Formats: sequence, structure tokens, C-alpha cells
Amino acid sequence: MNELTKPSIGIDNGQIHFKNVDEFKTDFEQVIQRNSHFIVTEETLKGSANARAELRNAAKESASWRSKVKTELLKPFDDVSEIAIAYEKQVKAAADDIDKDIKVFEEVERQKRRDGLTKWIAERAAELDVNPDITINEKWFIKGNFNGTVPKQAFVDDHIEPELERLVQAKAQRAADTIAIRNYAESKSFDPEGYIHSLDFKSLAEIMGDIDGDVIKREKREEAAAAVAEMEANQAREQHVDEVTVANKIIDKSTGEIVSETQQEPVDFNQPVIQPTATQETISPENQIFTRLLYVTGTIKDMQSVATFLNANGIAFRGES
Repeated sequence: MNELTKPSIGIDNGQIHFKNVDEFKTDFEQVIQRNSHFIVTEETLKGSANARAELRNAAKESASWRSKVKTELLKPFDDVSEIAIAYEKQVKAAADDIDKDIKVFEEVERQKRRDGLTKWIAERAAELDVNPDITINEKWFIKGNFNGTVPKQAFVDDHIEPELERLVQAKAQRAADTIAIRNYAESKSFDPEGYIHSLDFKSLAEIMGDIDGDVIKREKREEAAAAVAEMEANQAREQHVDEVTVANKIIDKSTGEIVSETQQEPVDFNQPVIQPTATQETISPENQIFTRLLYVTGTIKDMQSVATFLNANGIAFRGES
């Protein structure tokens, strides 16, 4: 097994180059030629092992040489590289310190531009009579968009005026929607204010639907109240169907029992009517007859109920048809 010819390092005019490279290639090719296409049999087993060893040793020898040369060549560079890295860290640290101060200054300038834009928007919004409710984009505050702290017209036309126009249109739409809601709610006899406030979070169509829904609810409540009143009236009529009012008393026609007192003005029975049998001068006071007159109209059944009541109270009763 022959050793490989190693290329040697040469330097000409400060340039590194290698000698014996052709011999190195020839030695490798001979090793490969001697040991390629080797047929392994029982008889050639020992020779096959030797061929394998020669191939592996050639690769190992070449790798060892290559690593050694690389280390030798790079050592001067590594020494300088360490120096360079140390200085790089120092200059970066110095640059970072300056950068902090620059950023503080730049933020002050950005804030001036931000204040300038805010002032401009407020004044323009006042001219248009709208709230300056514009979403600010931090990317707007680059120097190129401003003349000092005043926004450039091109920037305003591209980014600010469209937003202000949107606010103008929104205000006009809000006014129109408010009128529509007020008219519609009042036409349905509702206070419109609560519906108008809903424009903050609902569309006009949704609010109109709410009003229609409230109309239906009110109609159902009125229908229910009317049904209850009718039911109570029917119950009252059924309860008093067998009752009759005599003077200021309500009497059960079937039993003659006083059910309740009425609120009507009572008949005054305290003024007797004298029914003389002769002239007033010929009748003594003890023979005067005092008669209370009570006129009751109704059916025969009603008259019977009245008679039952009067008889129960010791009052003479005379009915006339």
C-alpha cells in the first residue's frame, strides 16, 4: 500500500497555491483502479479485505491532511477574526447609544407632526360641522407627509379629506334617519326619543321594525284589556240579573233580600203627603193619615219582589197596572 502524494503549500507574490496536485490525483486514481470491480470469492477473501483497507486508508489519509492544512491556513485569519469581532461589538454598542438619543429626538419631532395634524383636522372638521372622529394611522407621521408640522396637501387629499367626507355623509344620513324615525314613531303615538337613540347601534330598518313590533304588542295589550273588561261586565250583568233597585237599595227579586246600597240620590220619604177624607178643618190631628208615595215600574216579577220587601218591613203596598 503506497502513501498518497500530498500537495504542498506554496506562496508566490502573497498568493497561496498548492504544488503536486497532479501527483495527488494520480495516486488516488491508481488506488481506485487497483481496488474497483473486485470480485469477492472464498479464494479472494483475503485479497478483498486488503483492497477494502487500502481504499479506506486512502480516504482517511486525505481527510487528515486536508484538516491539518485548513487549520494551518486559517490560524492567522482566526487570530485577526477575534480582534475584528471584539471591535465590532464596541462600535455597535456606541452606535446603539447614539441611536437611543436619535430616537428620542425623532419621537419629539413625530409628536409635533402628530399635534399639527390633530389641529388641522379639528379646524377642518369645525368648518364642515362634524366631529373630528378620524382613526389615526401612525405610519402617516413620516417627514415626507409634512412641511414642518403642517400636513402636505397631497397627503391631506389622499388620506384626510376622504375620511372627513365620510363623516359629513354619515351626519346627513343620521339627520335623515332621525326625521324618519320621529315621524313614524309619532304616527304610531309613541315617544320617538328612545328609538332615535337606538341609531347608535341599529340601522333605520331595524328601528322601524322595532316600532312595528311595539304597535303589535300594544294592540295585543289593548285587546287583552278589552277582553278582561268585557268579561267583568258580563259577570256583573249575570250577578245582577235577578236584582232590582228600589229607592237606594238593591233587592234580590227572588228572596226580597237587600243586596247593597246604591249611590243614587235617595227618595225623600220624610215629607208626608196628607190624604184627607174630608176637608182639612173637620179632621182632628189624631185621625190624619200620612201616606208615603213610591212609584216603581217594572215587570210583574219586579213588582212581586218589591211587595215582598215592603211587606217584610211592615209597609203597606198597592200595585197598579
